[in-house]
Amino acid sequence: MRRIHYYTPIILQKIGYILFFLIYKLFVSIEIRGKEHLTSLSEPIIIATNHTSELDATAIPLVLPFFSKFFPIYFVTNSEDKYRTFGWRSYLYGGVFFNMLGGYSVYSGNKNYAIALADHVDILKHGHTICIFPEGKRTRDGILNPARGGLGYLVHTTGAVVVPVAIDTFFNISLWDFLTCQRKIVITICKPMTRDELVSTSHPTVEDYRSVGQKVLERIDEVME
Repeated sequence: MRRIHYYTPIILQKIGYILFFLIYKLFVSIEIRGKEHLTSLSEPIIIATNHTSELDATAIPLVLPFFSKFFPIYFVTNSEDKYRTFGWRSYLYGGVFFNMLGGYSVYSGNKNYAIALADHVDILKHGHTICIFPEGKRTRDGILNPARGGLGYLVHTTGAVVVPVAIDTFFNISLWDFLTCQRKIVITICKPMTRDELVSTSHPTVEDYRSVGQKVLERIDEVME
């Protein structure tokens, strides 16, 4: 199990918070709704959001107040080999650079959630925040993909409350759209969901884990415009 960094992610995320807050205020019409759903929560939480673009990760911290107790956010990311087709970005995505920003990859190829998500379970058990994309990948057509089982496993294993977040939407945003403020992005924090609400059995199967993710995606889909 890797050493989990704390100070580097929180410092870099605060810098990124200021930077992207200013960028989005200048170039994109961005609105964040539902912040009241965060007020009564205690650590740890799992932020579960749909995946519309690589820009999603830059906007997720903005759903929290700048001095929120839920910082830093640790992101569930793909293993390094999954980024080899990302051109020049493959030199940055994954590994130490992502760790510094709060991204921790799954241990893929084992077909075992306990192994694949060992770091993320440890993070939650230490009271920190996890962000996961239940779909496991970005949408290719603007429609939500079916859920994978990782979110369900984390909920069942740790009992953390899930905060569904709907990003509507960075999908297919062009540089021209961005620079000319032609896209409105609405990010909605939905009503949190508990383990009792999501997990219906004490011995869940892979399909049960996927069902948890699907329930969360359905709540996200309800507020998508």
